[in-house]
Amino acid sequence: MKFNIFLINLDRSTERLQRASEQIEKTGFKFERVPAVDGATLTDEKIAEVFDAETAKRRFQYDLTAGEIGCYLSHIKCWEKIINDNLDYAVILEDDLLLDRQFASVISTIPQLTSDWHYLKLSCPFKPRPYKATETVMGDDNLDVSLVNYKKSPTGTVAQVVSREGAKRLLAKKPPFFRPIDIDLQWSWEVGITIQGLVPYVADVSDEPSEIQRIAKRKELKQRPFNKLKETIRFKLKH
Repeated sequence: MKFNIFLINLDRSTERLQRASEQIEKTGFKFERVPAVDGATLTDEKIAEVFDAETAKRRFQYDLTAGEIGCYLSHIKCWEKIINDNLDYAVILEDDLLLDRQFASVISTIPQLTSDWHYLKLSCPFKPRPYKATETVMGDDNLDVSLVNYKKSPTGTVAQVVSREGAKRLLAKKPPFFRPIDIDLQWSWEVGITIQGLVPYVADVSDEPSEIQRIAKRKELKQRPFNKLKETIRFKLKH
């Protein structure tokens, strides 16, 4: 199967690129750097084109920061590359990653999966999310790797695998968008794909402040708590 590893990295984040490069190279894989969309340079016109402010007012607890918009657009670039490069799938990584030593073994099992899949989470860096294994294959060193389903997928987008079909479906729906990418993906029925995971997880995030937070801190924005309550209820009713 034809695949590539994409590393999302801002042009100005040279130290992050160095640290991420060293980690990926130790796994034996090559990667392609994908220049991230810098939210700090987005024009008002571009933001209005891709960010659905009206829906955000009705359904999300704040207006996205420029950094969050840039992050979403960076992932969209990767989805487009999957299609344009005629890949079967791509491993998409962010440059604040911490890779586990089992990364290569887990990635090598992907062609063995017999189930159709769209989007595989490779990390769960924040709140733990319950899952149920649906298929198990064996990786290097007799490592059991399980394809898992979620009721609610993990947040964070530091490491994932996106199939060609998954990329097509995502691009058919986005942009515009009104939530951060990781929250949007939790509402998988709205973005038209199934979110699954590969366990054991093989990536985490570093302790260094994210570039998104450096541009603008979401907690400092005007909040719409009633929207959060409504959406929590709406989500639970779907499950």
